[in-house]
Amino acid sequence: MKILMSVFFGLLVSVLGASASGINDINSSNKVLCPDERPMICTREYQPVCGVNHDNTSKTYSNGCTACSNPDVISYSPLACTERTLSSEELVELFSGNTYVAVIPSRKLKMTVYVDPDGTMRGMQNGHKFSSKWKVNDKGEICVSYRDKMSCRIVMEQNGVYKKFKINEQGQKIVLVVYQSFVQGNVHNY
Repeated sequence: MKILMSVFFGLLVSVLGASASGINDINSSNKVLCPDERPMICTREYQPVCGVNHDNTSKTYSNGCTACSNPDVISYSPLACTERTLSSEELVELFSGNTYVAVIPSRKLKMTVYVDPDGTMRGMQNGHKFSSKWKVNDKGEICVSYRDKMSCRIVMEQNGVYKKFKINEQGQKIVLVVYQSFVQGNVHNY
């Protein structure tokens, strides 16, 4: 009987150890895609994850199952979401003299833009060249001219990704631009 109990506890420890290492393996990966068939029931365990929606907004959920039970969530990363608004100085450093690739999620447009320190932006969007003016105001917003009107918005870093937002009348943040990459200089000679 003593031998059977030792074998049983040995098996139990190895099974629990395998489960724990499986959890660690999942947490060490960067992103987990939600399955097509969404979970209907989830446990109440608290292992916070950062769920990412179709529109590139993110929200902290109590666990991966809870995140994927929301049909708007396409993936999640381990740990709670982090976000911060960039300061005026950080905006100048991020944009001025650099080329970025970005997506406008609402219009499914991709663009490549050089942000000249002289206050102009030149780039390509859907095969069309464009130029506009830009500046950073003292409120920590990047301002870009569009049809001769200057529009100023905040830029936030969410889980390592830079995004430009507008704030609607209800105080909700709406993603306008998701910046995919920044490279120093005018790499495309815009």
